[in-house]
This record gives sequence, structure tokens and C-alpha cells, in this order.
Amino acid sequence: MTMQISLSDELAAYVQSCAKARAISPDQFVSELVTQAIIAEEAFQLEKLVAQIQNMPPNPASIRPAQGSLLEALRAGPDDPHFDQDAWQREWANVEAELKAITRANDITEGRG
Repeated sequence: MTMQISLSDELAAYVQSCAKARAISPDQFVSELVTQAIIAEEAFQLEKLVAQIQNMPPNPASIRPAQGSLLEALRAGPDDPHFDQDAWQREWANVEAELKAITRANDITEGRG
């Protein structure tokens, strides 16, 4: 999408100076500024929403009092005769290694290392 905006001579000179310093076109510089402003505004709106949710009083209908010990309930839970803990731990180690590799690749791509 192409848009045309009018800037004061002073502001236009500043935009050109900033763009030249970053070795990009003035249009690209302004586009990046607008993009960052929109992202910041969306983040601000999300933060406001989270704050509103956090400030809401609890709904008494959704609170159920404890009816025993969680530890006892977990210990008394059903056993799975087909569960292989060693196999599960190997699979989980593979998942963690894959997540670590993805994070490392993202860091390299985004210039963090």
C-alpha cells in the first residue's frame, strides 16, 4: 500500500538524515517507525486488557475449596502398566534438545549470538 504524507521541512530533513544514517530510504525509515508505533500501541492495549483482568474480583462460583491432599490424590492415582519412564525421559530429552536448537537458530537469525 502506498500512502502520501506531508511533513514540515524540518521533520522531512530529520527523516532524511536518519534514513541516510541507517542506509535506507526515507520511505522505508518512516514505514519502520509506523510499524513500531503500531506494535507498541497493540502491546499497550494488551497490557491494559491484562491489567483489567488482573483487577477483576474473583468469581466465587469458580472457586472450589480443597477436598483433600493433592499429594495423596497423586499417589493414589491409577497406574499405567504400559508407561515406560525411561522411554518417556528419552523422548523428553529429544524434545528439549529440539527446543534448544530452535532457540539457538532464532538467536543467530535475530543477531543475538
